[in-house]
Amino acid sequence: MDSSLIATFRSTCATSAARPAIMDAQGAITFAELGEQVERLASWLGLQGLRQGDVVGISIREERSHLLASLALLRLGCPQVTLASHDAPSQRSELIAKCRVVTVVGDGDAADDGVPVIVPDLDAAFSPRFPAHEPVPMPGDENIAMMLTGSGTTGRFKVIPVSHRAMTLQAINRAVTASSGVEYIPSPVEFLYPKKHRIRSAVTGYTSLLQRAEHSEVPQLCRRFGVDFLRLSLGQAQSLIDLDAADKRLPDDIAVYVGGSRIPGPTRAAFRDRQVPSLYVEYGATECGNISVAGPEMHERYPDGVGRPLPGVRLEIVDDGGRVLPPDVEGLIRIRTPGMVSGYLDDAELTAKMFPDGWYQGGDRGALTRDGILVFGGRADDMMILNSINIFPTEIEKVAEGFPGVIDCAAFPLHSSMHGEIPILAVVSAEGCDLRALLSYCRERLGIRAPRKLVRLNEIPRNPQGKVVRRELSARAAKGEFR
Repeated sequence: MDSSLIATFRSTCATSAARPAIMDAQGAITFAELGEQVERLASWLGLQGLRQGDVVGISIREERSHLLASLALLRLGCPQVTLASHDAPSQRSELIAKCRVVTVVGDGDAADDGVPVIVPDLDAAFSPRFPAHEPVPMPGDENIAMMLTGSGTTGRFKVIPVSHRAMTLQAINRAVTASSGVEYIPSPVEFLYPKKHRIRSAVTGYTSLLQRAEHSEVPQLCRRFGVDFLRLSLGQAQSLIDLDAADKRLPDDIAVYVGGSRIPGPTRAAFRDRQVPSLYVEYGATECGNISVAGPEMHERYPDGVGRPLPGVRLEIVDDGGRVLPPDVEGLIRIRTPGMVSGYLDDAELTAKMFPDGWYQGGDRGALTRDGILVFGGRADDMMILNSINIFPTEIEKVAEGFPGVIDCAAFPLHSSMHGEIPILAVVSAEGCDLRALLSYCRERLGIRAPRKLVRLNEIPRNPQGKVVRRELSARAAKGEFR
């Protein structure tokens, strides 16, 4: 049976043949050219000995080559796992062992990971003199396409096998404002979020701009290449806000999507004021794909809203016992989507915890308003317990974000043998922001749930998805770094 992922990709390459699929410093290639190059590279990799079902690591820094190799491995039916150049050797070794990687497709700088390395020869693969070869067998819908990795903010390592079918359904269920256009993600392809979206674009007919750039160069690049959709992390969005100059503004007609972490109301307002009003806040999960999106019309009324569930998404708010809660009552978010995965690789315990009764329940908290808007409430496992009182970091952060001069902040616990977990607030602030006044402001509004101490930082530690790494802040506090 043909894979719907590859069938959809082939159909896109045929129907959008003349449109550019990739634009970068090397120039542009059309969808027709992309389809042909992927077929040729898949055949070339087959001649190197790769076979359907072989688990392959991919370690290529250059954007176009990485994307071509990734699509070719999908065509070949080889489950792939990204071995990013920025990963520590111990992380790469753990991934190789856990995923049972047999070969690495890498560039000339690929690390020595103890398994064979194939360096793609694109000139040979794309040459008219490429030798005759047997057609590459088509992978099936349930074949594993990619092994996605992540640890969220907990530090627990997990591998998420995603089938061809799930990838197709996640690709189709995208929150975008048009059926085609130029998409730009400034982050490297080796990161999970940009790689997934670039593959989705190739499969569904969007043009990918592959261009590494400083934040200050992004507006100019968007104008030069006619970017329709810009996808940013929270940190990247904040960097564009900070530019705050007329010649550094994005084009007025661009649609900006920000996701991966909580996007505070003040940040949304600042982005609309200093950049463009067409800001879309996405909510999703690696295990499920896109879940909801909040458009520009929602931000003022719902500063922490992430929109209505997308078509095909079922979403409920439940208590700790799994009972559905009424509107406007915060609880645990559980989700079902057409492209949802079924669990984690070789981790029955985590699978049972995160996928109860056919739902995905990843530990996020939220509430559904009476008109169906999901309001994000943070992570359940971030909860602090101070003298038996439950305190969620977002309670503190939402208050602090309203204080003049606060640019970014994160609440985290300092562990105490007597009191349990003492809330502390790390703050990135503008010059002149009075932290003592901020502490009083928090105490007036939060009472016993207020932070006991504030610390000023140059930046809040976040993972590549933009989520606060609270354990790092707690560890630094435990070492006495914040005096």
